[in-house]
Amino acid sequence: MRLILTGATGFVGSEVLRQALADPAIERVVVLTRRTLGRAHPKLIEAVLSDFTDYQTIPVDLLRADACIWCLGVSQAQVSQAQYVRITLDYALTAAKAMRGVDPRIRFCFVSGRSADPDERASALYARIKGRAERKLGELGGEIYRFRPGYIRPTARSVARKDPGRWFAPIGALVSLFSEDYSVDCDRLAQCLLDVAKHGAAQELLDNRTIRGWTAQTAADATAGSGDASNG
Repeated sequence: MRLILTGATGFVGSEVLRQALADPAIERVVVLTRRTLGRAHPKLIEAVLSDFTDYQTIPVDLLRADACIWCLGVSQAQVSQAQYVRITLDYALTAAKAMRGVDPRIRFCFVSGRSADPDERASALYARIKGRAERKLGELGGEIYRFRPGYIRPTARSVARKDPGRWFAPIGALVSLFSEDYSVDCDRLAQCLLDVAKHGAAQELLDNRTIRGWTAQTAADATAGSGDASNG
């Protein structure tokens, strides 16, 4: 299987990369990145992009993949509203169109958020724009999977969170004791993303409870439900 990954220097993306490189079923990982990762691996190919809305400089073969896991994102508190829309919506939509132009069978796995609102009625900017991105991606057709994790908790295997959300880790751990709807371990999210990227899933929307309960058996059921149609 050939995989495209974004956000590989971030919290979730770095864990997806770690698991992908260790996965014998994945033969190649193309990382779309603004800067080099500073690491070497036989399966890893870096494609450095100065503009995530322009794929003219990327060789077509690097965009030819079975799946893309889109982990690229930013907190709305770190950028302007215009920048947030560009990064969250424009980058993902442009990439999906470019990849589907090479192979329309590609599975596109978009990391959204628990509060995403495709109807854009929410008051929070991130909820509306994440929701708009989900809706616009879904309009492309094909295998578009939307992942809505709640608070993503670091684990012993993942890197530490560096964003402002790290201060909520104790609260996330406490809430997780009472409900499966509000938080998930980073390595579990990465496992779920990779399983769906490899096999597809019966549902296109995976909420926090589904992600948190993801197991090897869930992956097997997803494979059966989707027919595991390989892109070749």
